[in-house]
Amino acid sequence: MLKYERIAQDITSAIANDEYNVGDKLPSVEQLKSRYEVSKSTIIKALGILQRDGIIFQTRGSGIYVRNKNKSGYINLLKTKGFSDNLQGHEVTSKILTFETIKPNDEARAHLRLTEQDEEVYYVERIRYLDHNPLCIETSYFNKTLVTHLDRDSAEHSIFDYLQSQLKINIGFSDIYFYIDFLTEGEAPQLDLNPNDPCMRHDLTFYTNKGIPFDYSKIVYHYEYANFFIPIEN
Repeated sequence: MLKYERIAQDITSAIANDEYNVGDKLPSVEQLKSRYEVSKSTIIKALGILQRDGIIFQTRGSGIYVRNKNKSGYINLLKTKGFSDNLQGHEVTSKILTFETIKPNDEARAHLRLTEQDEEVYYVERIRYLDHNPLCIETSYFNKTLVTHLDRDSAEHSIFDYLQSQLKINIGFSDIYFYIDFLTEGEAPQLDLNPNDPCMRHDLTFYTNKGIPFDYSKIVYHYEYANFFIPIEN
């Protein structure tokens, strides 16, 4: 994790632990710079993450303030760090359905920008649980050029935490396409639902901070347990 990400995480934890309340003014950039002993640009990057995540707002000439706290259990569609980071305070667990190395289909190959026909990827299919309730079925293809090693044990936990801490992959941004659909006969029992029950589907491509795709995922969500929000600024 980079310095500015650690600072953003620390401030987020302070707000979650009620060290700062909604509407409270945070220390200035200069004060934060001294507290964390980092450069001004590092603090600005950290504040940028907090503002993008809807945790703070900044007023020119006035300061930095705590925004309304996010509703518990809601997934911020603008965050790109995975469910564990998105759903802090909740238990996020995984059940692996498939873990193998494969030659991807044309769709995954295109999203990962793979050029060699025999190029292989890590293929991981998991059920993700939120507080023991089935949240979604997640099917992921990881580019082995960047994700040089992935094992079953890491896949049982937060893959993104592993990619950042062990493989030093700097996650930059993602493209997300979502749409409403109906569950197939194969998907329904995995989510404890019935075929043709409604669901939301996400097709996602995750990129490094240099714009290189490393993960293409398809997610189908349980309609009762999946809740989302998008913090918006003018």
